[in-house]
Amino acid sequence: MFATFTDWEFDGNVENAVENAKSFWPEMKKAGAVNMRATVTGPNSIRTMTLWSSQEDVEANLDKIRAAAGSAVGMSVTGGMMGAIAVELN
Repeated sequence: MFATFTDWEFDGNVENAVENAKSFWPEMKKAGAVNMRATVTGPNSIRTMTLWSSQEDVEANLDKIRAAAGSAVGMSVTGGMMGAIAVELN
């Protein structure tokens, strides 16, 4: 498994950003995403953590997904990181 972390800024409120993320989720799944979580980091910002089935899926799709999500839902990327999952505890 592989993870990406993306920092987003948006106009409006967190509730709208969450609804926008939910509406874009099917497109992300088509690109290989298997799970996404979002954390509120400020009044107009969130950080997403997305799990992907492989690094190859990320490399093939991440830039397109971020650009499409940004234009579709009015959010802009302000930062991001990625890497292989080292441990998962439940």
